[in-house]
Amino acid sequence: MALILGLLGAYLLAWRTLTNEHVEEAMHKGFNATGQILLITGIGGSLGAVIGETGLDKILGGFFSAEAGTPDLLTISLAWLIAAILHLAIGSISVAAITAAGILAPILASIEVPTVVLGLAIGSGALFALQVNSNFFWMFETLLGLTTQGTFKALTLVTAMASVVSLLLILALSLVV
Repeated sequence: MALILGLLGAYLLAWRTLTNEHVEEAMHKGFNATGQILLITGIGGSLGAVIGETGLDKILGGFFSAEAGTPDLLTISLAWLIAAILHLAIGSISVAAITAAGILAPILASIEVPTVVLGLAIGSGALFALQVNSNFFWMFETLLGLTTQGTFKALTLVTAMASVVSLLLILALSLVV
């Protein structure tokens, strides 16, 4: 909604100050960039709904209840992995984090890991490797004028490294908390 409202606002401002040719050219560029982002976002949201409807969340949640004495480091790693897989599938950091938290919520009482540590692991996993099905990937590429390959190098690689490093820090934190 914000992209469409921003584009319409820009059109109204441009229409008052620019010639019709300049306005048409700016709108063409705006719709091109906005359309890609909206398409990828819609696909990611649809996939998130499919995951919820197919019961995949229950299957993933079953990994945690399989054995009562699961080590904390394994539990944290699994929470991170679920969020990372959801992010790669859905393309949205926030949807992946919320879905992963929803998967783990029913079994939090049976897990000995502090909720804050699991929340950090989920957030870290949801950040993993922004890539082509993420709307931010395309905004980053478009707004900075990068190629897709350049965006993979500048964004995907960096977010993957940040996610893995933060997981290691969370695992270390869990040893003292």
